[in-house]
Amino acid sequence: MSARSRGAEGSGKAAKRSAKALKCPICGKPRSEAFKPFCSKHCADVDLGRWLGGRYAVPGAPVASNEGEQEED
Repeated sequence: MSARSRGAEGSGKAAKRSAKALKCPICGKPRSEAFKPFCSKHCADVDLGRWLGGRYAVPGAPVASNEGEQEED
């Protein structure tokens, strides 16, 4: 196998990764530059609704319970 054919083979894999990265994370359609990384305003709004509704969460340390503590004024 020549270096040229190996190079072409490697770029094919990169092209597959690149094409996958250019899809909307909500519906899988090709993304739009105007709504990047989404394909439309609708998909951007769906994603925002998921964040606001608590379906997505950023991992972090568990929060201690405040039971039994009194509020300080």
